[in-house]
Amino acid sequence: MAERYDLIVIGAGNGGLMTACRASRMGLKTLVIEQHNLPGGAATSFVRGRFEFEASLHEIPDFGEGESRGELGRLFDELGINVEMLPIKDAFRFVVDNGGIHELDVTFPHGREKIMEFILENYPNDVAPMNKLFRAFDDLLAGMRYLGESRGNPDPEELSEEYPAFVKIMSVPAGEFLRSTGMSQELIDILASYWAYQGGDIDTLDASRFLLMLYGYLINGPFVPKMRSHELSVAIMNRASELGCKFIFDTEVTKILTRKGAVCGVEVDDGRVFEADAIASSAFPEVVYSKLIDDKTLVPKFELKKANARKYGFRALSVYLGLDAPPSKIGISDYTVFLATTKDTKVLYEAAKTRNPDELEIDVCCLNNAVPDCSPAGTTILTLTVSYTDDAWADVTEEDYVKVKREVAENIIDRVERALNLNIKDHIEEIEIASPVTFARYMRSPQGAVYGYASQRWDGMSSRTITEGMERTVPGLFFVGGHNASLAGYHPTYSSGSRTAYRIVSFIMGGGHYG
Repeated sequence: MAERYDLIVIGAGNGGLMTACRASRMGLKTLVIEQHNLPGGAATSFVRGRFEFEASLHEIPDFGEGESRGELGRLFDELGINVEMLPIKDAFRFVVDNGGIHELDVTFPHGREKIMEFILENYPNDVAPMNKLFRAFDDLLAGMRYLGESRGNPDPEELSEEYPAFVKIMSVPAGEFLRSTGMSQELIDILASYWAYQGGDIDTLDASRFLLMLYGYLINGPFVPKMRSHELSVAIMNRASELGCKFIFDTEVTKILTRKGAVCGVEVDDGRVFEADAIASSAFPEVVYSKLIDDKTLVPKFELKKANARKYGFRALSVYLGLDAPPSKIGISDYTVFLATTKDTKVLYEAAKTRNPDELEIDVCCLNNAVPDCSPAGTTILTLTVSYTDDAWADVTEEDYVKVKREVAENIIDRVERALNLNIKDHIEEIEIASPVTFARYMRSPQGAVYGYASQRWDGMSSRTITEGMERTVPGLFFVGGHNASLAGYHPTYSSGSRTAYRIVSFIMGGGHYG
């Protein structure tokens, strides 16, 4: 007889882990099935030589104390998830290097008081616009709290009447909103350097998602886990296990089973069957609809159209470097540097459709400047990441793959050395290059997309969040992860994973009907 559960979660990535933890906390008998031998998906680490590299996380907000303990930190506290988090000194450094000339080189602080001191000293005409931005943060948080309390089923009339400023923010792109504050273009350009964390130019990204990100990093400040993102994944898994959740690893779900028009369980690669009232899938919807679900006639036509209309988010290439000298000898004093050739996010977005590393924005991250003992004494862990807004690796043949990967990595290292005056190549002890092909193979994501679906005007966080409780899939089927309503990123996938668990409980308590 098949084992029976209330909920089966396919995949132990960020969203799946948090859904499992929240559902278990609320009393659901929950099973998580993961194809790999450890939890986390991209939220993990790997070892090369004497270095343990962070696979994907650069920074995460909300883990401060007191007032800087944001939504995510409070969520972890509520669920009893304990992780040692370390603060990062500054928000970021933004360098625009054009042919060896720094057109812009600015280090931006975090915290309201430090930001206003910085603005007053460097951009005095932007004091009033920055205060407007702070007020927008407050309006946005109030609206998001209401959405959270609505459990994915907000009342549109109440939303518009009680949270008009929030509705206004939700209706415009980020660039349009920032300009509406009267903010100078140079300050907008500086704040827009975060575009790479969202995978779209600021006139495409909806203001609500972009401002939430700004609030997290600029007000509450960025943090990193002391033991890499693997520590986060293990901590959530351990807490879910304490709450009764069961985990099965090294097992792939090959089929989602249905009965009488609703999901009823899964079949895995060794032939075992597990029954459940609800399924939460970390796999992309089109993968579920085309490959996993056993009765494809149950998929609503609207769901198919929506999946086909969406574009994939960022595909990433990361160069992981273990260096045999400390950061000071390499010349690295920052944790995060956004290195670009222009301030125009539209140009950067278009450039990211190609594989030309000369025009791509590079995220330079030195883990030692947040976690000094993350590598052996006298060494450095440095990660250089570029992202693609299209399937830029589709034309690379299997025969040329290693050569192309190495050429791109070498070009990226050269650019960083020249622009930031660093000495990297002389100190490389370990190097690992993860291309979109690598991520596709490891995460089983289409084209190696690490950012779920791209944010588009019709399909940003605002529209998805408003409608996530209204748009029906196959009864009992839910989605979690970077392609979910809150878009990609650690914070969004954790918070939306928790929110999805509430919807699942509502579905099950309603007798298998959407409430």
